[in-house]
Amino acid sequence: MEDYAEYLKKRIRVEQNRQRKSVEEQKQAIESGLYPSSFSMPLSLQFELTGRCNLKCRHCYNRSGDLPNDVMTVKRWKELSTEIVNHGGIFECIISGGEPLLLGNDLFDIMDLLHNDGTVFMLISNGFLMTPKIVERLKKYRYRWIQISIDGSSTKFHDELRQVSGSWEKAVSAALMVADAGIPLAIANTLTPNSIEDLPEMARLAYECGASSLITGEIFPSGRGAINEELLLNNAQKGRLLQIIDEQQKIYAKRMLIQRSMSNRVQLEGVCDLPVTGAIIRPNGDIRLDCIAPFVMGNVANAPFYEQWQESRYCWQDERVKSYIESVDLYSGKSNLHRNHVEGDIIL
Repeated sequence: MEDYAEYLKKRIRVEQNRQRKSVEEQKQAIESGLYPSSFSMPLSLQFELTGRCNLKCRHCYNRSGDLPNDVMTVKRWKELSTEIVNHGGIFECIISGGEPLLLGNDLFDIMDLLHNDGTVFMLISNGFLMTPKIVERLKKYRYRWIQISIDGSSTKFHDELRQVSGSWEKAVSAALMVADAGIPLAIANTLTPNSIEDLPEMARLAYECGASSLITGEIFPSGRGAINEELLLNNAQKGRLLQIIDEQQKIYAKRMLIQRSMSNRVQLEGVCDLPVTGAIIRPNGDIRLDCIAPFVMGNVANAPFYEQWQESRYCWQDERVKSYIESVDLYSGKSNLHRNHVEGDIIL
């Protein structure tokens, strides 16, 4: 029997080496003047438009729905979008929540302000509220993709995780509508110890839905994912998952991209050594460094975003951030200093 835990360790070593090589190449590009050493505005921003959600997912990384704190009203999101455009704009905006479709018509008003400036979007949704009318309105925008979350090839795994009956059917229907409209479709798939072996069927479903990409991996130990620890994979299960992903990537080569989540520690190490290119704006106005690292560099309710970005874009070099990264276990992704989205964020 193959030692899957050892397989995991080998793969992460490869991942580390690839990441280090990439970072070194980018550092050399900075030194030679081929790549900027800093950015006056982010290349990408994630707008967590609301903390509200119509589902109650057991693995939600930011505990959407637990703490409704939508300080950022639609008016404030519009003001922020206008400010961003007036200071040079951004290349990409990731729209998420909570569930962004809960904003109704206001979602399109916010997107329009950035769209008219040339911004490309990635919209993340659970698909429950998607309708043909909404998809028709979404067609006007430029996308990397619209991402629909489907956590299994049948209701068996998905509805249990999402805790709403019928949510699997809604998600599959949403994915089909998005693909049929000619919008690039990505399907996000989260796996638990019980659903690892379902991945081949899940890949088949994603392909049949018309997805150009399947993003799959384990639950991130954050938020309700950190609270419901029985949903997390052990090292042997992680290794087995990597093996199945390798097999599926070969099967769908040149037909559908199958991406997997990288080790949290490796991701953080790569980001902290390079110029900061993005941030997250949370529903309470906080400017957060990243999904994984529990640090806040400011709040858009307190001062203009542009000013705070200029002052805080080097936050990844803060010793507290570096200590946190060093505390993250290479294999489990857990930090021994802080439970992300369970304990309060750290203000830099």
